[in-house]
Amino acid sequence: MNKYKVADTVLTILVIVIAIAAVVAAVVFTFRWVASHKEPEGRVYKSVKIYEQELVATPKAVDGENVIGVYFKALDSFSGIDITCNAYEESSIDIRIYNFVTDYATTLLGESIETASFSDYADGAKLAVGFGTLPAGEYLVVLTSKTNALISCGDYQSKEADNSVVVYENGDLLLNCVPYMSVIFDAEAEDGVYFG
Repeated sequence: MNKYKVADTVLTILVIVIAIAAVVAAVVFTFRWVASHKEPEGRVYKSVKIYEQELVATPKAVDGENVIGVYFKALDSFSGIDITCNAYEESSIDIRIYNFVTDYATTLLGESIETASFSDYADGAKLAVGFGTLPAGEYLVVLTSKTNALISCGDYQSKEADNSVVVYENGDLLLNCVPYMSVIFDAEAEDGVYFG
């Protein structure tokens, strides 16, 4: 065996050993990082309902002629919402969130912050939309559908919503119909107040 073949063999073995060592080090690092990683102090997500759940929810249509809007003023940062929907003949629903500006009509002239579309979901599904992190402020969630959709509603707002959440149907105030919607806040409020 000549010296060049020996050198090639040694070099190949060395490269393989280094590659194996790098993989092992990466696995060990990942395992240790996952084991020790924790959410930042105080990072406790809180799902806050805007509705008072009833034994039998009232279905509310969302379709080409019926748009539902939900206004709320968040007193703290939040990361998403979820809304309960009923499945209904090829249901689909679009959920948009806007920064609220002056009034309902003016708000819809602006661009939405985030849009999500859902279709073929199960009856009673909670459809969740994540926004990253949005700061405290006034927002409008708008529900539309190009086909048909039914959202679950109740007659009363939750104590946390405390009549500060406003529901619209085609831009008009909608009384005694509160969508089964929750806002996912980034932390639990010390005073228990999330909307105002």
